[in-house]
Parts: sequence; C-alpha cells; structure tokens
Amino acid sequence: MAIQQMLGHWTVSRTMRYVRPSATFIEDAAYRRAVTSTLGELTGEDPTP
Repeated sequence: MAIQQMLGHWTVSRTMRYVRPSATFIEDAAYRRAVTSTLGELTGEDPTP
C-alpha cells in the first residue's frame, strides 16, 4: 500500500507491474516454512495458525 501511494497508483494491480520479490526474499520465505513445518512435526504441534 505504501509503494502504491508513493507511485500514485489507484489500484494495486498497477503497482504490481513494478514490484517483484527478490530471490533472497523467496528463499527466506521457503526456509521459514520448512523450519516451521519441521519443528511442528517434531513437537507434535500443528504449524498452521
């Protein structure tokens, strides 16, 4: 939303033309999901909120 406002776009779809997640961001998110899932399995807890 902040980027959308800075660019002066009325819709998020317009802003998304210019926004791309970096490879590092994607890797970090995948790592966090894997760790959360594995820890949940090891402790017997449901990792999903």
